[in-house]
Amino acid sequence: MRISVIIPAYNAEATLADCLESVARQTLRPFEVVLVDDGSTDNTRGVAARFEKRLMLRIVTQVNSGLGKARNAGMSAATGDAYAFLDADDIWLPSKLEQAFKALLKYPKTEWFYTPILEWTPGRQENLRKRACNQVSSVRSFLSYNPIVPSTIIMRRGFDYTWENDRRLQEDVGAHLKVLNRGDFPKMLSEATLKYRLDFGMTADTEDHLEKVMRAVAKAKELGHINEKEFKLYQVRKAYEMARTYKKRGDQEGQKKWKKEALNKAKTTRMPLGLWLRLLVLV
Repeated sequence: MRISVIIPAYNAEATLADCLESVARQTLRPFEVVLVDDGSTDNTRGVAARFEKRLMLRIVTQVNSGLGKARNAGMSAATGDAYAFLDADDIWLPSKLEQAFKALLKYPKTEWFYTPILEWTPGRQENLRKRACNQVSSVRSFLSYNPIVPSTIIMRRGFDYTWENDRRLQEDVGAHLKVLNRGDFPKMLSEATLKYRLDFGMTADTEDHLEKVMRAVAKAKELGHINEKEFKLYQVRKAYEMARTYKKRGDQEGQKKWKKEALNKAKTTRMPLGLWLRLLVLV
């Protein structure tokens, strides 16, 4: 089972060396590493070049087109039996690929997998925290808990999956909903495999991120992948996530604003008990 690592990178000079070092330190070596330079204007390519021989790394270059097209380009260029995705500002734990390899062999009928993450703020190592993560067993469970982080995903080569190419939309949520709607559910592996960098890149601009996500989910509704009630459920979930983000930043006004928004939207749809409890204890 040959695993290709796919890393999209745009102006990632500041974080890419740590990212690639985490791949180099895996207990199971990857078959190859495909880094897609998404039109970087900094020294991203130079940092990547230092790892070419050590990691069997190939650099694919494209005009800046966004994360979705970069991941899709990486999948087209990769030659392994499965893909492991890693963003250039994240860090894998050493057993990531070994756990993936075992899962691919143990569950031959499962097309894709994901794992929990450890939330991480560089310089505050003592605050490393495992984020709650649920098994996605239905479209509603995905919308309620939103547990799939791209840098944890393992996917078989033959799986019919395409990341969103329209950079005005979040590249993952609509793509997930398309395959979930047809009944292709991933398996959650129990061991956390990722140090997920907070307040950096996508997570640094929460308002812009929210707009892209909701545009992607609105498109999924238009395509019939979810219904109106499910769309409203995801609105509650994202408002809760916004409140949680502002709480972590110590911004009480932002936290109160988005918790109020989540509670108001919760009146319009049926929610699972777990999401209600998370929302209510968010004080």
